[in-house]
Amino acid sequence: MDRNHQTDEDAGRVDGDATRPDVAIGEVRDRFGGIDLPATLVGMLTALALLVLLGGLIGAAIGAVGYQTGVENSEVEVSTASLVGGVITLVLAFLVGGWAAARIARYDGARNGLMAGVWTILLAASLSGLAAWLGDKYDVLGNVSLPQWFSQDALTAGGIVSALVGIAAMLLAGLLGGIWGERYHRRADAAIAATRRGGILQRGRREEAK
Repeated sequence: MDRNHQTDEDAGRVDGDATRPDVAIGEVRDRFGGIDLPATLVGMLTALALLVLLGGLIGAAIGAVGYQTGVENSEVEVSTASLVGGVITLVLAFLVGGWAAARIARYDGARNGLMAGVWTILLAASLSGLAAWLGDKYDVLGNVSLPQWFSQDALTAGGIVSALVGIAAMLLAGLLGGIWGERYHRRADAAIAATRRGGILQRGRREEAK
């Protein structure tokens, strides 16, 4: 068989494959999509680590970072600038945390990014309950300067309103970060689908079959 004849057969085979619907990517998404527990937990831990780091950096720049106002028994009244700094810190931290969750999960980035924030809320509530039950020495959130939305001292009108604003900002940032993180995988899936529909992937370059 000469080379020209073989090339024609290869091209015909590629053209034949191109006429078939590309269902593999959809099947993989159905199988591996949904909420990825390890990915969302990694996203939460990433966000919490950044929250501590950025809180220190932004606090050094503006004087202090606050996540709530109107907290009883607080030695310092939180200023508007501190609250704005706190919201910015939450948004940046959970934007990256949601992105990390989506990159690990691959599919359903918005849901996985959002869940990074949900796990944070559940963790904060659990640790606040533990501190209320066993005493202030178990107040982990206060010791590392994280939001104390569920502490007993925060049960005031100002504390509740500012907590709701912070939680809403955190969840929205996680969702947007998840969408951002999933875009990488969607571009990769699009490249794979385009290759299957008529391209030949060879040595890192996509060459169209002729």
